[in-house]
Amino acid sequence: MDNLARKHESGRPEMEYGTVVSAGAPMTVAVPFGEVEAVRAIGCLVRPEEGDTVLLSLDATGGAWILSVLARDSGVSLAMELEGDSVLRVKNGGLTVASDTELSCITGKAVLHADDAEMAVRRMSLTAQLFSSQVERVKAVAGVVDDVSREYTRRVINYFRFTKEHEDCQAESRRQLVEETMTIHSKNTVIVSEEDVKIDGELIHMG
Repeated sequence: MDNLARKHESGRPEMEYGTVVSAGAPMTVAVPFGEVEAVRAIGCLVRPEEGDTVLLSLDATGGAWILSVLARDSGVSLAMELEGDSVLRVKNGGLTVASDTELSCITGKAVLHADDAEMAVRRMSLTAQLFSSQVERVKAVAGVVDDVSREYTRRVINYFRFTKEHEDCQAESRRQLVEETMTIHSKNTVIVSEEDVKIDGELIHMG
């Protein structure tokens, strides 16, 4: 029993302050009695950088773990770093990510699953090589829409468009192909052509 107690006593870790000298792998940390090689503990989410003041856990076998970053110069940014697949889970509550200046997401692939999603932005810019969407129903309300495209194709089963006031179409050339019946109904119709007007049909009714 005494041997077991002494063995447990010798393996008890000790806490020590240190300064990171090298942020490589493993890291080199300067402590009051010299320099030691240390690894970052899983619970230390902030990646240590050179010059940081850290809290070390030292044991009798020579193991050293950086438990926390205690202080850093104000000019060096903080980086939270995790190894391997990680999950951030919040139970019985919400999660808010707030930034005073900028929020950036940089990843190879981003996936969002939600029953309801809301986005409110003052300005929005989207740059994409390919945009694909599958939506059952879309409802959009906008004051002004300015759409500039090199080529625009739309395929629908039924298409309804309602213009309350004026509608203007300007094109170098225009063609409409209708398989069955085309109806134009207006109070007044004006057709102005600088050269030829051609009406070709098997039966033509005028008046």
